Amino acid sequence: MRKRVPIVIGGGVALLVASQYLNFGLGFRDGNGIDGEAEDPALASIEEAIMEAENFTPEITPGSSANESAEMELVPVEPELPDVVDILIDGNQYWIAINASDLNQREAKTIEEILAMISTLEGDASGIRVRIARTPDAVASAEAAILLRLKEAGLPDDAVDSRRQLVER
Repeated sequence: MRKRVPIVIGGGVALLVASQYLNFGLGFRDGNGIDGEAEDPALASIEEAIMEAENFTPEITPGSSANESAEMELVPVEPELPDVVDILIDGNQYWIAINASDLNQREAKTIEEILAMISTLEGDASGIRVRIARTPDAVASAEAAILLRLKEAGLPDDAVDSRRQLVER
């Protein structure tokens, strides 16, 4: 213990001295400029241009044409619905994938909403229209309820892919 303390203190001092010359980024100023302003005029003009670009807002005049305002409008993009209703049962809730490209984006839906969604989809190439997965917190009665309602709605058993393996949310 006695030998380690001087070594650690000496290493710390050596690090501070080296940081002054090698710029390790320990937060010490090197003495160039006042409050971080650059002394080099070229660097100062670049910093000024960056500041102007960050504060730039386009001006819209009342007399601008309809074409210009149409170009400025943003149109929300509707997410592409998947071919299969992907249901994740977590507790008593049914989480449905709402985007075909990102199956991690999910919304909680009721059984009636799920049945309405299934009626609008054709299914994938193998005929599967519903894929059911469960989390470790899923309640067995929630899975039984959705399977029962799917049978009552007239969906054949081979159109439902019910996975036995648990998945994480």
